[in-house]
Amino acid sequence: MPWSAKSFYGWRLLVASCVIMGFSSGIITYSATVFFIPVSTALGLNRTTMSVAFSLARAENFLLAPIVGYFIDRLGPKRPIIFGMTMAGIGLILFGLFTNSFLLFILTWTFMVSVGTNIGGFAPNWAMINNWFNRKKGRAMGFGMAAQAAGGVLLAPLVAILISNVGWRVAAIIAGIALLLVVLPFAMMIRTRPSDMGLLPDGDPLEGNSPAITSGQSTIAGITHFTVQQVVRIPAFWILNLAMGLRQFGQSGMIFHFSPLLQDRGFSAIMAGSTVGLLAFMGIGGAILGGWVSDRYERRRVMAIIVLFETLALALLFLATSAWQVYVFVLIYGFGGGAHALNRAILGEYFGQDHYAKIWGILSMATTPLAAAGPIFTGGVFDYFGNYNIAIITFVVVYAVSAVAYFICRKPSLQI
Repeated sequence: MPWSAKSFYGWRLLVASCVIMGFSSGIITYSATVFFIPVSTALGLNRTTMSVAFSLARAENFLLAPIVGYFIDRLGPKRPIIFGMTMAGIGLILFGLFTNSFLLFILTWTFMVSVGTNIGGFAPNWAMINNWFNRKKGRAMGFGMAAQAAGGVLLAPLVAILISNVGWRVAAIIAGIALLLVVLPFAMMIRTRPSDMGLLPDGDPLEGNSPAITSGQSTIAGITHFTVQQVVRIPAFWILNLAMGLRQFGQSGMIFHFSPLLQDRGFSAIMAGSTVGLLAFMGIGGAILGGWVSDRYERRRVMAIIVLFETLALALLFLATSAWQVYVFVLIYGFGGGAHALNRAILGEYFGQDHYAKIWGILSMATTPLAAAGPIFTGGVFDYFGNYNIAIITFVVVYAVSAVAYFICRKPSLQI
């Protein structure tokens, strides 16, 4: 029995995905920087070595992304989410219980927590949202990205408080148990496509016949569904790769080292964790407002403007001499970080739904090396120069180039 338009099941699925992605982002993206100093101190590791360990988590996505994308398109998102999040939860528990060497750190965090969230935390949820929403894609993905930011708002300060009071090991164990108890019930709600329940995207009423699929493309509600073979021959795909990859290089380096950077500038550990939470909080507004605006204006232009403001924020951080300037950076940069969902909306808008997960996998495979290099580069700069200044000014240049790439990334025509 199909759901009525008033109770469109896609919104319920969006809530479930928001919980899953919120926990994944809160632990992997935002809380990782809070774990940085206590774990490196306990294991006797410098910042470059720690950065390598955490960056391996991104580097593994280079190999995993196309494989995960293939299985999402073949099996649907539900099973990858359950498998991946179970692995991540168990990995966090083992990370807290047994990590007393660099090798065990790699085995538990990099090859369990990170692999688990790479499999189940993000890609299958974004693929499902792309399937369920068309006209409202920007808003839906904006809410998804806002949930990731909200995970940082809630979990980064909480993990910082737990680490300060009971230690990083107990904090990791608690995080792992919470992930299993909260996320897995929501994962059971997941459905692949609205057609599986007799629905259309956005809850639109069923009318007429489905359009034909010809020449490797299908057009549904104005969306062209390219094949993977077609996509890799389109210049816009590689320009989007460049724009995303450069931005992720800077973003991964900044976010991972942000708590250590703040503590180097005189912030306490708890205060640094709270500031990371504020950075994430601003991402909620960026995700929701950015998604809303992108449903009304050309997404490439919206992203170019947002990345330009992030560039200016980084320049301010480089010149900052007082705490209020750091907080201005946090407000602007955090807001821009929430707009990451527009990348996924652009991908769906430009290339369609039929092979979305596989296409995202190829894109991730291309951008992951830059995202993995960001924290290593930043840690190496600190270990060599004793501060992060060279890294920050490098990110200013990188973000400026990314803004230009977004601006020139035009939607491909129907004929390729």
